[in-house]
Amino acid sequence: MAVIELGLVHSGGGEEADDPPRRPPGRRDLRRVLVAAVTALCVLTVTGSARPDPRGLPQLWSIAYEQGTGAFMLNGDSVYVLTQPGADQLAAYDLRTGAKRWSRPSPDEASWLSEIAAGALLLPAGMATAEYQEADGSTVTRDLSRDTAAVDAATGRQLWRQAGELITVAGDRALLGEWNADGDEITTFRVVRVRDGGTVWSRPGRDVDSWVIDTAVGATRDRLVTLTAGGRAEVVDLADGSLLTTGNLPDVPQPRQQDDYTAMTLDGRQLYLDRSRDGRMTVTAFDTETLRQLWQTARAAPGGIYGCGPVVCVTGPDGTEGRDRRTGRPRWRIPGAANAFPLRNGLLLVDDDETGARHRLVDSATGRQIADLGTAAPVWDFRLDGTPYVLAHPRTPGDLMLISRVDQRTGETLLRGTIPAVQDFGCQSKDALVVCATRDSRLTVTDVG
Repeated sequence: MAVIELGLVHSGGGEEADDPPRRPPGRRDLRRVLVAAVTALCVLTVTGSARPDPRGLPQLWSIAYEQGTGAFMLNGDSVYVLTQPGADQLAAYDLRTGAKRWSRPSPDEASWLSEIAAGALLLPAGMATAEYQEADGSTVTRDLSRDTAAVDAATGRQLWRQAGELITVAGDRALLGEWNADGDEITTFRVVRVRDGGTVWSRPGRDVDSWVIDTAVGATRDRLVTLTAGGRAEVVDLADGSLLTTGNLPDVPQPRQQDDYTAMTLDGRQLYLDRSRDGRMTVTAFDTETLRQLWQTARAAPGGIYGCGPVVCVTGPDGTEGRDRRTGRPRWRIPGAANAFPLRNGLLLVDDDETGARHRLVDSATGRQIADLGTAAPVWDFRLDGTPYVLAHPRTPGDLMLISRVDQRTGETLLRGTIPAVQDFGCQSKDALVVCATRDSRLTVTDVG
């Protein structure tokens, strides 16, 4: 998928830099988790799930944390927290005990954590704001990072800082893009080693208007495809920077009105060109190794296309459909569904409408519904394994939320207990531990096993 994002990484903030983990007396409530489960609120009409009385789940530890002023990320047995009030700080905590492993000054103005790979934590640095005009006359304002910094995940020591914004990580290498002075054009693509920042290869942007890498779940990430405003495409091998093929893609129109656009999506060895013009959307599939056209389909705009495991998802005003990747033939269709987010294990998390207020879990190969999550919100897992937890508000409004577990094969659900109310998209999980930014300005870790 060409970008993203649900952005679901983050949250941030804190109090004093050395605020010690706080252990509440006895059992307490906490946070929420990722992909799957139910609400006692109305959701899941699944077969006879047991519903124990909601109980407070054991909170392992917590620290002061202000949503919106920083970020946190889980990796292995650690929680990495960026920025706390009064001090720009990056710190690592033991996931289960809350013991602080290290803390260091963070790179200037960094407000999120990009990625962890090869034992290094990658962060944006040299933040700037770009403002420029698109071809349709609209003005675009966006934040960008001029540099990328790498910090040793075990010690917090800065390993390197390089010019270029992080585009993606593939194994032990990172792809960076260097912007021009106006921030509206990439001048250089460069791949560096994550551990030492050494350059593996670099190549000029050559009037690149847009680019794409494969960001789908479990993607190999071994191709970079660039496209000029005139429709000239290049396919680059990320391993060594060699040019695999080049050619002109047919009919790449310039936008004539604000809702017109041209976008690319890379999914495995297939490139999808999505063109919207005058209220109609045309999707064309190409083979990346030859740029040969494979198939084409059209439907009403707005919409989009992205990889959904064994199928490619095409969305439009009337719903989402899964199409055969090689032939483009429809395999299934979900009327009214606005988005489908691919997870591992052949699952999709589907939003029922544009508001994203209701969700369901669907088999990506067949479109079969596995569980109706109702208004329950999934807890995020960066491995996208489909960790089976969701959060919901109880029938009686209060400062607690319900957390449940769902069996992804049968849709059967089990209420696990209650946790303190959390911020939207404020939780991440690893196995049975959930880390959440709560509404009372704490970052909490709860055992929901």
